[in-house]
Amino acid sequence: MPFSIYKKLFLVILLICLLNACGGDNTVKDTAFVVDETDLIISANDGLTQSFDNDLVTISIPKNAVNTDTRFIFSQTPLDESNKAQGIISALYSFSPKDLSFNTPSTLSISTESAADNQLFAIAQLIDGQWRTLASTTSENNRVSTQITTLGTFAIKSRPIVPITKNIGPNCPSNETTQKMRFIHVADLHARFGFKERLFSRIKGYYQHAQSEQPYTLFTNGGDDYEKGTVAEQTSKGLITVEAIKAMAFDVRVVGNHDYAWGPEQLLDYANDDHAIVLASNTQYTGDSTQSFDAVDFSIVQVGCLKVGFFGMTSVPWNELDRPVETAPIPDFIANFKMNWQWQEIAQTIVQQHRQDVDYMVMLSHLGEGGDTQIAQNVPGIDLVLGGHTHGGESFQQLDNGSLVIQPNFFAQGLTDLELTFDLATKTVSDINYNTVATANIGTVDEALQTQIDFLMGKYAPDANTEIAISENYPSALQIMEITTRAVKQQYQIDAALFDPSQVQTRWTPGTLTQEDFHNAFKVERQPSNTPGFSAIYQVTVNGSELKTLIASQPDWVLLAPDSITDSQTYKLALQKGPAFNGELFFNSITFAEPQLLAETWQLLDQYARYRTSQCLHIDTNTQLNSCQDQANITIWNFDDPSKPLKADYGPSTLSYFDPEQSGWGPEDTVYKTTSELNIADLNDGASGVMAFTDHSPTEGLQITLNTAANGDFINEGLVSDYTLVMDIYWPLAVKDIYRALVQTDTVNYLTDDADIYINPEGGLGKSTSESGYFGNTQSDTWHRIAFVFYTAPDNGVFEVYVDGELAGVKREGEINRRWALNKAVLLLTDNNYETEPGYLNALLYAGRAMTRDEIKSMAGAQQTLRFEPSTRSLNQTVERHYQSAPAIKPNLWLEQRSKFFNKRGPSVNN
Repeated sequence: MPFSIYKKLFLVILLICLLNACGGDNTVKDTAFVVDETDLIISANDGLTQSFDNDLVTISIPKNAVNTDTRFIFSQTPLDESNKAQGIISALYSFSPKDLSFNTPSTLSISTESAADNQLFAIAQLIDGQWRTLASTTSENNRVSTQITTLGTFAIKSRPIVPITKNIGPNCPSNETTQKMRFIHVADLHARFGFKERLFSRIKGYYQHAQSEQPYTLFTNGGDDYEKGTVAEQTSKGLITVEAIKAMAFDVRVVGNHDYAWGPEQLLDYANDDHAIVLASNTQYTGDSTQSFDAVDFSIVQVGCLKVGFFGMTSVPWNELDRPVETAPIPDFIANFKMNWQWQEIAQTIVQQHRQDVDYMVMLSHLGEGGDTQIAQNVPGIDLVLGGHTHGGESFQQLDNGSLVIQPNFFAQGLTDLELTFDLATKTVSDINYNTVATANIGTVDEALQTQIDFLMGKYAPDANTEIAISENYPSALQIMEITTRAVKQQYQIDAALFDPSQVQTRWTPGTLTQEDFHNAFKVERQPSNTPGFSAIYQVTVNGSELKTLIASQPDWVLLAPDSITDSQTYKLALQKGPAFNGELFFNSITFAEPQLLAETWQLLDQYARYRTSQCLHIDTNTQLNSCQDQANITIWNFDDPSKPLKADYGPSTLSYFDPEQSGWGPEDTVYKTTSELNIADLNDGASGVMAFTDHSPTEGLQITLNTAANGDFINEGLVSDYTLVMDIYWPLAVKDIYRALVQTDTVNYLTDDADIYINPEGGLGKSTSESGYFGNTQSDTWHRIAFVFYTAPDNGVFEVYVDGELAGVKREGEINRRWALNKAVLLLTDNNYETEPGYLNALLYAGRAMTRDEIKSMAGAQQTLRFEPSTRSLNQTVERHYQSAPAIKPNLWLEQRSKFFNKRGPSVNN
């Protein structure tokens, strides 16, 4: 046999060793090759440019790409059906050795004879048996080029052209050299519609204003639209959130981990958005083919002269212990939706496939700042990451590779406004303008959206803000759990309950309680997805010996149990969700067989509250409700009779001029006339007789002598602990920039003690203390009805501020202590430091009790006459209706959905 044939066979054997893997897997192997060139040398000094296969393939290696002259072999493999099925349309071209790397990138070009209007071409490299698309360009003669840094096996891969999904702004102007593009970005809205605060409508209003300024503006959402916000989501089983998010009309949004909360059917509806592109790049729908999951893994938006690519990522699920499931195998969220947790690999694949199709690549991410930064650093070609999931406030990073990584605010408390300026010749960013905006500071409101939100709240949660019960005190977390144990006992006749008070999320304040208050008190996240909420209550069965062990295991938990426990007796025990399904973690290895759902905690408290009110009792004490008592403790003054100006319309309290020096200043310096006579604004319903007061000295002002019984926490000291003050007040424009004293509770040390309530230059009402300051926003030259409701206590007192019947704020930091309790009298419009100014009073009310939110609301804004007419019968009828219409609690067992993987534990991350 001739030597050349031996040489040829040797080279074939060598190539088999170099180019193929052994084993019976399904990866692509380029085995049926033909050796075309064997004695090829890359010059270290000169590089190499060489064409192959009749000039269909050209490799151009620059000088200094290798350190020494290096030999390599070229071969080709005919296209087979297996590779054709993967989109390969050319022969396979191999350069070996494949582990040869270049110091600088080299250019590989392959020509294709195929051409189609709806197809794009790219060079792909065979790596570990899988074709990886490389960023490529295609010339007019169908020659495809790419940069390579290693030798290997390459081919042309065909793929459909991704269509433009959405157009933002006018068409590309032909004469412009630059273009701005603006992003208004939010994330982690968590059903915080802001029914009262108008959060959604303010954010939408800001976007609309931005769009009017800059037509190339995109409205984006980083995911987690469900849970944590309003009780309306619970009562509607998530439907209100779907409708509210669609009404926001985002341009692009991504699915977050909480957006799987209500199961497959609702997720399908949530992703079916006529206006928004919904992204879910690591989610695959495997359900009924007759139903469509409209979320996509990649989309292109035309923004003027720029093509912008979008893909989106979703983070891992959480379990019933409120922990993320981060250790493999990580389960899917819900049935019919297969998750891929290899985020970086997915991002790399999408960027490799589509980077050449767009001018700017955006990852809309719900992975959190850490994951976002890691992917942006490790995957070249991602220009911008618009994030979510972190719940850590706003952040902005520009990485070394130029990528921008942004986290917005959360809970609809703010938005990110990012404006980029592009050089259209190079399609690169020449200027970045980054801003954050607090939602509360947004003055533009989308009234149409607010009307829709109001409608949805009325449709799905008509009782969300209805007064259901009254709390006499400001209960601690432990006391709220004690109320919860009494509620579960009353509703379900269990034998015992053992609850963790640390699971109380938000304490409610004294006074009016609504469904929203009960909803806010506990976490309601449906973890695992499509199961009852995190704080749901379950019933388990134990014997007396086990019950004693459980109690001993958690001595700091709230216990309701029989006085005597018999070891052999069986007991029905109520537990929270986490302990019920993870007994071994909480109770010395005791586990429970098939815990049975009793209720969501907020629903349980809602029912119990209606029951307590129907019995004329506070939810937290056995004290009778004020509205059910026949007790005269409210006094009103309307100043309509100039001949007897300080006489009360009715009530036990008396009003007088504060004049300890007996100077007689009061009648001389105080004027009683109508608003018309005084040439100031009338009340909402017309002219009215008012008091015109002067700027009082420390020994001048008004004094209310209470004549009401001591009450509340300081009753044993003879003090009125809980009380209400209401004023119709008007300040002239000249004093708007000055602090003005309103209330002084100390009638003894008034010469040395500051007033206790002021109005500040911004029109806020309150007092600066270590934790909080002023609430509300009143205007000068305008009548306002302001109200203060006090619940003073040694270390957990609060007071509420109302403006025109609406709650403006609650000071709840435990500083409303004995200082604010009243001893027989209270002073108005006086201060030891002369911080008083002239103004006008139309009416005044003092109540020797804390009035409820509904009672304050019923008095509304300032009018000619201040009236308050409590009706016990009316209250009882309302309560009776509420009790009868309490939401039914229906069992919703979910054991069959619970995966064993949810017992996996990992360190806490963002949620």
